[in-house]
Amino acid sequence: MQNQLAIFAALVALAVVTKLWAHRLYAFTKPLPIVFILFLSFLLPARPPAIWLMGLVFGLTGDLFLLSPRGFLPGLLSFLLGHIFYIWAFTQQQPGAPDIGLAVVVALSAATIYAYLARLLLASRKKRYLFPVLMYVGVTGVLVVKAIQSRVIYPPILGALLFALSDFLLAFNKFARQSWYIEAGVSLTYYPAQWLLAVHFAGL
Repeated sequence: MQNQLAIFAALVALAVVTKLWAHRLYAFTKPLPIVFILFLSFLLPARPPAIWLMGLVFGLTGDLFLLSPRGFLPGLLSFLLGHIFYIWAFTQQQPGAPDIGLAVVVALSAATIYAYLARLLLASRKKRYLFPVLMYVGVTGVLVVKAIQSRVIYPPILGALLFALSDFLLAFNKFARQSWYIEAGVSLTYYPAQWLLAVHFAGL
């Protein structure tokens, strides 16, 4: 486990470094952490859950789409589908409706985040993103609710929250202000989120 985590951390560091300072290599290094998780999942004694695996594959697909400036919407759709598969996986573990109070708190938080992003989109004259971003924020909110419903902070709740934070940083970097530290923050929250969800669902 420690060796696997060390290799994963090294791949994440490589992806971040190339993202910031060697962009031509980034197309090669960006998917490596997720490919490594996929590789590890097939080495497990038991077959990894297919629903979680589909979520991870859609995440990898979204990574590849986002390498292109024109790939934002296809990437958004890929991650949206990945989130839906993760929600499905959580639902299989925790069937039943979530706590109403929890759902309300997360819904209000998601609405606040969307209102902020919508203002950025309107200010930057990117109205075509309003509905896709609304759908994505809503689905991410459901993912967070389902993770919190598990009542286990590490790894599922922390993984889902890091995923939500990574999504917000990505949107802020695209629609508000680009900076190297926000770009680094996207990766440094996204990859650990995927790792933690893999630990939870596949038992890495």
